[in-house]
Amino acid sequence: MIERKFIEDHIKSLEVEEYLAKVLEKADYSHTDIQITPLSTRLIVHVGRPGIAIGRAGKNIEMITNVLSEKYAVKNPQLDIQSIESPDLDATYVAHQISSAIERYVKPNRITNIYLRNIMNAGAYGAEIQISGKISGGRGRTDKKQVGYIKKSGDFAIGNVDRGFSTAMMKPGVLGIKVMIMKNLPESMLIEKRIKAAIVDEAKEKADKKAAKLKTEEDAAAKEDVNAVSVKKDEKEVKEEKEVKKETDKKTTKTDKKEDKEVEKKAAAKKEKEIKTVKEEKVEKKAKEAKNEETAEKKEKEKVAETSEKKKTTKKEVKRTAVKKEKNKE
Repeated sequence: MIERKFIEDHIKSLEVEEYLAKVLEKADYSHTDIQITPLSTRLIVHVGRPGIAIGRAGKNIEMITNVLSEKYAVKNPQLDIQSIESPDLDATYVAHQISSAIERYVKPNRITNIYLRNIMNAGAYGAEIQISGKISGGRGRTDKKQVGYIKKSGDFAIGNVDRGFSTAMMKPGVLGIKVMIMKNLPESMLIEKRIKAAIVDEAKEKADKKAAKLKTEEDAAAKEDVNAVSVKKDEKEVKEEKEVKKETDKKTTKTDKKEDKEVEKKAAAKKEKEIKTVKEEKVEKKAKEAKNEETAEKKEKEKVAETSEKKKTTKKEVKRTAVKKEKNKE
């Protein structure tokens, strides 16, 4: 009798979940947690979009509670609609999202890769997505992609591996989408991981110690090499300084000689200029004197010409006066 009661309760819970999945399909239904108490039965419904599940002024909640109490004989049902905490780690939510994307003609290969990446980034240890049906072409096939580690059999797989299923209605036919997500690891694997991590840490410590010793030895050798190199550099610098001094001395002597030659050239040029100026001045003086003499001679000649002309005029006037006197006497 007790076994039958357990079976009946389990069948009732499955029927309730199927009904909620149909009613709340648009709200991205995930799963329900049923808690039976002496006074009431609490139904914690996990949904991706709680606003659509509640409806305007809670109409959907009232409708669902009435159906559960009348049709499925649930005693005093109380709905508690909650949003999914981590959607990428919920298998049914991921399956519904993949099916809706495929119905919008997104390529299955691309969408599976995207969601596998999102699942692993959310903190899962493994994930598997399987799509079966007429994916491309006339024949049906199954495409399976897996990332990480997944336990597929045993008690741990039943209790800790989250499974989800959804369907995509396409023109060639219906596609079935199965999603498996492993959120935790078995204790045995955790112990093995701890042991491996401890071994790896010990090996790293030993390698670090060896590397530190090698570094100290290399640093000491490098210091010795640096000291030897510094001594060699000092000797080279001294030699180079001597060579530089010699070259500078040679250059200074050459520059001094060049400067002396330039000074001598400048002095000779000055002397030549002075001699030329003196000669030019003498020539100019002679030319001026010659011009003055010529001007004086011209003036004297002009004076002589003027005096001769004056004399001629005076003789003519004397003759004219004598002729006038003779005429008057007559």
